Amino acid sequence: MTDNPEVLIIGGGPVGLSAALALGRAGITCLVLERRTEFSRYPKANGVHARTMEIFREWEVAGPVKALTAGMPDEVTIAWMTRLTGIELGQLVLGEDGGVSRVFDEQSPEKMSTVGQHMFEPVLAEVAGDLDSVTIELGCEVVDLTAGDASVTATYTDRTGARQSVVAQYVIGADGIRSVARRKLGIGEHGEASLGTAINVQFDADLDAILGGRRSPIIWIINADTQGAFIRDSPTRWRYNFEIPPGADVDAVTRDRCEREVADAIGAVVPFTIHHIWSWGHDQAVTDRWREGRVFLAGDAAHHFPPHGGFGMNSGIQDAHNLVWKLIASLRWRAGDGLLESYEAERLPVAEFNGDKMMENTRQMEKTGFLSQDKSLLSAIETDAGEPVRRAIAEGIPAQRDQLASHGQQFGYQYVSGAVVPDGTELLVSGVAEYRPTARPGARAPHSWVCLGGERISTIDVYDGGFVLLTGPDNAGWVRAADEVRAELAVPVKVLGLGTDLVPVDELIGDLLGRYGLEPTGALLVRPDGFVGFRSADRADDEHKALSGALRQILNRSVS
Repeated sequence: MTDNPEVLIIGGGPVGLSAALALGRAGITCLVLERRTEFSRYPKANGVHARTMEIFREWEVAGPVKALTAGMPDEVTIAWMTRLTGIELGQLVLGEDGGVSRVFDEQSPEKMSTVGQHMFEPVLAEVAGDLDSVTIELGCEVVDLTAGDASVTATYTDRTGARQSVVAQYVIGADGIRSVARRKLGIGEHGEASLGTAINVQFDADLDAILGGRRSPIIWIINADTQGAFIRDSPTRWRYNFEIPPGADVDAVTRDRCEREVADAIGAVVPFTIHHIWSWGHDQAVTDRWREGRVFLAGDAAHHFPPHGGFGMNSGIQDAHNLVWKLIASLRWRAGDGLLESYEAERLPVAEFNGDKMMENTRQMEKTGFLSQDKSLLSAIETDAGEPVRRAIAEGIPAQRDQLASHGQQFGYQYVSGAVVPDGTELLVSGVAEYRPTARPGARAPHSWVCLGGERISTIDVYDGGFVLLTGPDNAGWVRAADEVRAELAVPVKVLGLGTDLVPVDELIGDLLGRYGLEPTGALLVRPDGFVGFRSADRADDEHKALSGALRQILNRSVS
């Protein structure tokens, strides 16, 4: 299997491991080659969005991931201060009062988790690695790719330094910003120039005494000596991020400079020990192509953005979720190549939007003094004369809420591709913060709380890797059609009646049907990734013809 997997995954970060987990659950043989010799030790990519947690829920890893942050407060307070011992400029509270909690409960069965990549990456690796069809090899660096019409050959060095080769039917390049797969394929990028570079300093210190009981996991610091953010990873483990201008030499940032920045941000003599220093850029780029023959790019290999909003890693995991079911369909359900073409058509526009929004979020933070290189503006911030500057920063804090409360951006995007059958209805547009649920083809099928066999579940819990046909209670014609199409196309299609199999918990059956835009005789086809592929609001003239035609279009299968 290691020599001839069906899918080779280059990169064993969250995106590559997610792809392996999803493929392995479907019995697809895959090999993961990761150049690192161990999984992440350093904190990065904090924050798993609710939409990503839904995907983890489907893969049965949401529970273990949530357990990693057990005991953390539900309310998150982000503070802005001149120094930890200085003046508080303002704060943003991301709590869930009764009204907000009810809205979130109606939108998703999951909440955002503050867990970091370094914490959950080993969980994904363990669960994926336990699958018989998945092999994960660390210390293996891919150095070349040769793509043919029927397969791809990868050359790599193993942990001993010896050269090896592997042949796979498909390759997923999930190998990060400096992707070897992208470089070997000669695929370019387009985006925006860098706004600067963040230097990350991980250190240990006991700061509780000077924090005075403050539990803010993020504290932004703005003074004339340093501007950055403290991020708390454990009772005594912290990060401090500060900025250097665009084009500045990262290698010129010495350990002494980092110690001085941390001390200036604390504002008092507190012993601390630096463990690691690393950097990343405030820039945005999306690859020009996401596919070259049998090779696909995902995650940071396909797009990278500033972190403000948290859509980098989350978008990457959702790339994998979109791509994997299409690879499964190609390998097991005789799907045509057009289905694989829909991967770029669907995910690239999402990456463009997320990247633009995160650059906008970064610029919005300039209102709080972030990225400011004009020290004169901040020279008096800690004095009486600095009151106007402090007031201006406080007034800019509310503008940061969009990057922290983004359900509309997480759930509201809609696909347009050959793998979606339009129904002629108007687009229902969500905002960044406001999510407007819709079951229009191309949208994520809305979550609803229902009872199945007496158990309260989310409609998302019925997804099992195949297609799901949600119907109204008057569904005899659709049940017959699904039986016929299942045998005809050899594709898994599960039928569940709203109001019969899935009984609404807190609403009337009419309200539940209305949520999906269905009459009692209508039906909705949910793709394996949870997005609506086809909808017939009412009874079709010929249910078999309608369902068969929809599946053939989605799978790019001919009539024969």
